[in-house]
Amino acid sequence: MARLKKAAVNLLADSLRTIVGLDLLATGLILLTHQHYFFWPPWPAWITSVENNIVVGLIGVVTGLGMIYWASSPKKSISINRKLIATASAYFTLLGMTELMYAIFAPAGTPHMFMTGLSEFVMLLLTLYMAKASPTRRSSTGK
Repeated sequence: MARLKKAAVNLLADSLRTIVGLDLLATGLILLTHQHYFFWPPWPAWITSVENNIVVGLIGVVTGLGMIYWASSPKKSISINRKLIATASAYFTLLGMTELMYAIFAPAGTPHMFMTGLSEFVMLLLTLYMAKASPTRRSSTGK
């Protein structure tokens, strides 16, 4: 019970990573369960098949779980933090650009993803802020 309480306190203390982790987890799960989420551009077909690949959803889920674990963990690896933030930033950039391209170029009458693209870019800005504010090395006390 004390471990669970400590993990909850850590999650609340590192709320930005918790929020980003939950967003990545939710986005990844949506992409895992909707294999036809990306439907445009109609050509070349390989672009939509790559975007709808299960790997794209898994990257979101794994990175989100990693962020949540890192936020709840008492031992915080700087190396893992850097990898998680870089992956999350790249993920949000890929999704945001794809969704904004839908908003700009998709034919009239098809769903536009303008707000979703903007939301992804807001999350990208949040991860870039986290990268700037992240610790660069361990303190001498080991915290």
